[in-house]
This record gives sequence, C-alpha cells and structure tokens, in this order.
Amino acid sequence: MSSVPLNLSYDLVLETSGIRAISHFSNSRESLSPQERLKQVQFQAKHFVEDFKMVNQQIQFLQTFDLVSIPYPVKSAFGNATSLINPYLYVTNRLMVIQFSTHAGIKTLLFSPSDLSANIKTPYFQRFRRLMGRFKNTLQPLLTPIHSTVEQALESINLKPEQIDFICYDHLHTQDIRKWLGSFEQPAYFPNAKLLVMHQEWEAVKDLLPLQNHWYCPDGVDGIDPNKIIPLHSSIMLGDSLALIHTPGHTQGSQSLVVNTDSGIMVCSQNGISVDNYSPEHSTIYGLADHVLENNMTVIPNGEHPELRLDQYISMVLEKTIADPHPSDSRFPYIMPSSELSARWQPFALSPTLSLGEMKIGELFSQTTHQLYGEPSTIS
Repeated sequence: MSSVPLNLSYDLVLETSGIRAISHFSNSRESLSPQERLKQVQFQAKHFVEDFKMVNQQIQFLQTFDLVSIPYPVKSAFGNATSLINPYLYVTNRLMVIQFSTHAGIKTLLFSPSDLSANIKTPYFQRFRRLMGRFKNTLQPLLTPIHSTVEQALESINLKPEQIDFICYDHLHTQDIRKWLGSFEQPAYFPNAKLLVMHQEWEAVKDLLPLQNHWYCPDGVDGIDPNKIIPLHSSIMLGDSLALIHTPGHTQGSQSLVVNTDSGIMVCSQNGISVDNYSPEHSTIYGLADHVLENNMTVIPNGEHPELRLDQYISMVLEKTIADPHPSDSRFPYIMPSSELSARWQPFALSPTLSLGEMKIGELFSQTTHQLYGEPSTIS
C-alpha cells in the first residue's frame, strides 16, 4: 500500500485514497431558522439517498465485534424522557470492520477501534474507578466487562494490521488513538492506516475547553504524525458503497457512517444509543413514547450536555431519513449505534426495544485480492 503525504492538495489526497468529497449537504444549515435548517437537511438527505441507491454498489464485507460494556447515565441517554430507580444503563461498544471497493482498489476500514487499556484514562472512567474505592480492581471486570480487544477481533478473521487503510470514529470522546497511528513514543500498530475525521473534531480535540475535558482522553492524540490524519472539510464518499456524513451536534465534528448492505442502507452513529432514540413513539422503554407525544418530538438525542443540541436533533432526523427500515422491524430505522444499549444483569436495567447485536455480511477479501480495482466513482 502506498502512503500519501498530506502536503499534496486536499482533493488529490482524497482521490489517491479512493475518497471524494460530496456537496449534498453543503449550505444546508445556513438558515437562522431551526425549522428551515431541518427542512433543508431532510431535502438534501433524500437527494443523497436517491443518488446512493441509483449506483447501488454494496460493501464487500462487514463484521462487528463487541469490545466492552460500560455503565452510562440514563439522563445522558434519554434526557428527561424517562426516570428510573437505577440511574445507569449499559452500552456495549463495538468495533466494525468494513471492506469496500474504490477506484483505488479494495480498502479496509475500522469504525470505532477502541484502545481499552488507554481509554480508561478518560476522566469519566476515572470517576467510576474512584467510586469503586479500594475494590476497583475486583469490581471493574464485573462492572465493565471486556468481551474482546481490537487485536483479538482482527486476529479471529485473519486480518493483519498492515492491511488496514483507514480508521474512523463517530466522534473522539474517550478515544486514545496513539497506539493505532503511532506517536513520538511508539510505532503505529496500523502502519498504513489514516484517520478520517471532520476537521472541526480534530481541531477541537487538540485544544479543549474545561467543559469538554470530562469526555476526552487526556493526550489521546499527542505526537501523532500529521500525515496520518485526513481532516475532512465536507461529507465524503468512500467508493460508491460507503459514506461519512458530517452530523454535528453531540460534538461539533460528529460524523455518521452510511453503509449500503444487502439488507438496505444502514447508518452507524452515536447521536443515539438505540433505535429507541430514533423511533421513541414505538419504544417499550418506560416514558419515551409519552414524552415525544407531549413534546411533539420525533427523536431523542443522546448526551446530557451536547455541544450543539439543536443541530444534534437535526442530525438525527438526517440519519433517520437516510436509513432504510430496520430489516427485523420496519417501525424502526436501520441504525446501529457504535455503543448500543444492551441488557445487563444489574437491577432495574434498561433493555432496548430492538437490538442489532453482532453481525456479519459478506466475506473478507484476502491479501492478494486486496489489489482489485473497482469501477470509476459516479456520485458527486
């Protein structure tokens, strides 16, 4: 695989990597009227879906792996929509491995690869460890069970570190990415991988305000070679079967992964932790359906203190507009949260109305097949 230095022009960097910028959502949020911004985003989302489906190229391979389950505040997940005896629910963070065809060959992307041992330094996690007191080393494996690591997941499908072309996240909360991309102190575990990140997120994580520190891992991006970063200035297509859409709200640089699968168009995001956030009127979680009916809402944003609350609501409607109906229950959109609400053993725990869980689509291409070339891109 070739390494593209980022002193080249932005468009050339994208083109050489099998990526191209798209203009579907340009200027869609310029109006000062929230309702007008919502209408414009919905209109552009429908236009994007028409183009995406017209090409109708599907990904080659997708598989998800449960990494870790962690406590998460009910208040953050659903705001004032529900009130329960237990103030915490559980979300399970998942790694997604995707292979897709581009004009530059078959590419492999990891979505949400979490370095579990490094991410624990995030202040949010450290606060939990302090609450456990002197029993933290005994309680942590019980309260935050690890299901797998990124390294174990890739080894289980015989995927080598040097075969990874891209890594990306919906946003950079809790993430220390130095192990994957390398830093002054350590070589890159994925020597050929580049980070795809909205430039708003990348600039923010390097210069946080105190209000943001609680959710970001300290020094998580320090010392990374700038040539390992592709800061995105718009939504993009990766080949014709995958897209990264800028969906600001939870953070300014939040992004959502759009995947064309044999079961329909799926969206991966953390603007919600379950399909209950996106279709609360059908949720079996206590209080959600009544709350949205009383407040004339169509979605419930995740995050007690999002950076851009109104934009997050609009972004969730955008995601819901792009996603096809869920293949198991058409009342819900086909949306997979990167950290999904999951049933756990603790008392009064919440369970999602519908969960995707771990999944696999297609077959992984071998190293020799990695050199295949796709058709020229057509969505612009």
